[in-house]
Amino acid sequence: MKIPEILGLLLSWFVITLCFSLWTLFDSPDLFLSVFLLVGSSAGLGFLLHELAHRSTAKRYGCHAYYNVWLLGIILALIMSVVTRGNVIFTALGAVYIVPMMTAPSLDVNAMKKVFGVISLSGPAMNLLLVAFFFAISNLGGVFSLLGLYGMRINLWLAAFNLIPIPPFDGYKVFSWSKAIWALFALPSWVLVLFM
Repeated sequence: MKIPEILGLLLSWFVITLCFSLWTLFDSPDLFLSVFLLVGSSAGLGFLLHELAHRSTAKRYGCHAYYNVWLLGIILALIMSVVTRGNVIFTALGAVYIVPMMTAPSLDVNAMKKVFGVISLSGPAMNLLLVAFFFAISNLGGVFSLLGLYGMRINLWLAAFNLIPIPPFDGYKVFSWSKAIWALFALPSWVLVLFM
């Protein structure tokens, strides 16, 4: 069943927000709504902008690109979040599908690897930009401190997760194009995830 792109994006935003908020239902149910709103403004926003970064970068290269929700991924994310009480989050809820460029048939294999590498890198790079944004607002105090903390941790996790260098993750296409650029983004992300 094909779900329209906008509905797929909204469903994915809701599910990722729910998954990252689910721990409160086990530990502090009275905090659920507050955490859900904070996570929706950080994880949900990070997920949405990640996918839209892929989409807009692909279109800049002349490709047709659209987000397609993966219903099995939605189900797996919900099951894993419930089974682990919100401690392990599966974030492969869908992907931007790209129809290769019809306007540039002369590109060789290496040029195509670069195009798909840049498109793939744009999503995790967006998450890392959001880490910097949420770090900046975390210093404003009050609710911004909490929003900033959630935003930094979750967007860092999204970047690191997506930079895993195996298919179908973004990291695989980036690694196939340039191991140096992949390492420049992936290794610091993983180190920060481990120690943040």
